[in-house]
Amino acid sequence: MPDTGIHRRRVLQGIGAGSAGLLAGCVGGGDDEDEIHILTDFSGDQWEPYWEDELVPGWEEESEVPINVEHAGFHGTGEQRLATLLQASDAPEIYHATTAEIGDLINQGLTMPVDDVVDDLEDEWGDALYKYTLQPMRGDREDETHSIPHGIYVGGCLNYRSDVYEALDLEVPETWDELVENARIIDESDEFEEMRGFGLAGQSAGKSGSDFSNWLYNSGGWFWEENGGDVELWFEEEHAMAVLDVLQELSEYSPDPSSIGWEETIEYWIAGRFGQCFMNNAWLCGPAYFAGAEEVALATDQALIPMREGADPISRGWVLVNGTPIVENSSNPEDAKDFKRYMYGSDRHVEVSLIEPMRFLPPYEDIIETDAYQSAEIFQIEDGAFLEKNQFVMDEIVPELDNPEIPSSPETLHVGTFDIDAELTNRVLVDGQDPEDAYEWAYEEHQSRYEDVQQQADY
Repeated sequence: MPDTGIHRRRVLQGIGAGSAGLLAGCVGGGDDEDEIHILTDFSGDQWEPYWEDELVPGWEEESEVPINVEHAGFHGTGEQRLATLLQASDAPEIYHATTAEIGDLINQGLTMPVDDVVDDLEDEWGDALYKYTLQPMRGDREDETHSIPHGIYVGGCLNYRSDVYEALDLEVPETWDELVENARIIDESDEFEEMRGFGLAGQSAGKSGSDFSNWLYNSGGWFWEENGGDVELWFEEEHAMAVLDVLQELSEYSPDPSSIGWEETIEYWIAGRFGQCFMNNAWLCGPAYFAGAEEVALATDQALIPMREGADPISRGWVLVNGTPIVENSSNPEDAKDFKRYMYGSDRHVEVSLIEPMRFLPPYEDIIETDAYQSAEIFQIEDGAFLEKNQFVMDEIVPELDNPEIPSSPETLHVGTFDIDAELTNRVLVDGQDPEDAYEWAYEEHQSRYEDVQQQADY
């Protein structure tokens, strides 16, 4: 495969959030009790100038309330920093994450209901999409919203290089066997000799856990089931072992899984290191385009994640809304709410949605239909090719994932923050542990953690 000319510096510039964000410091600062402390992974070359030149100055001029923006990395890094701040009794007002990533905060009563803010924003932008993913769902408080929407993550996406598929006469896979066969053909191809067949995440936190959830759905399983009004562990060996088997098969056609997480997937994709992977939304297109790899971006297509032969999934993957909890014991929560009204109000939400236009889908029904959104520069390229990719994900993939009936509670959300499934993947792919032993560990870990978090529940 020819050299793309895309080097690591340009890759990091194109990511918009992630590795580049880990190098960033803080915007603003101080210990003023009136300030709003924001811990965010909205960083990199698109976000940081927007924080520094637009959002923060505009807000501070209007409100006279100072803001301290602290940049953190993707899943894992941000949580560690948040835990440190909480332990120091210096909680930030705002932390950007999905509800699944703040399940521990919700379960322990550390987040505030934000229905008032979301109601105001719905008056402006129409109904919040997939709002149930922002609600802990239990008893008479099941409609209580604990996060202010920022954007939609669609986890059930296979991303693939359509130019590679065309060159090698491959079809979009519908089953795991077909996916593995595509990976083998790409991996053994002379035409793409430097490209591996699949990008398999194997780190012990973050993307590998997200991917495992999608595999488990498409195997016919899940972690929890409802029984007489109670949520119980349902993590069956049949489904989990099938996932571990296919992961081991794909590892033969992947770069070293121990080196692959969210950021590396983006970097490797832009550099042409593999031809297929799982990724939220059409996210890979944005960093590739902004890094100067426009041909790679345009050739990155999306499809529903393949299914295990004979499986009967309750859903084909997950859809979540990334957003903002307001931390209960922070020093200035009411001003933090007002800042979110400002950030997502009539003057700014469309431009906020366009900072990383492929990482997130807009969270309210009216935004994607506005002229301001659809006329953005990136959506004019190749007669709106990138807008079509976003609409394809929303129209064709999301309906297969949208399932409000999947059991969830503050306790199950809390268990999900322990990265058990990511550790399970890492034990098998990286440490070489026997899959049956690894599964038994994971089952017992889920059960033990569930008992522990039920004792900690204060929702």
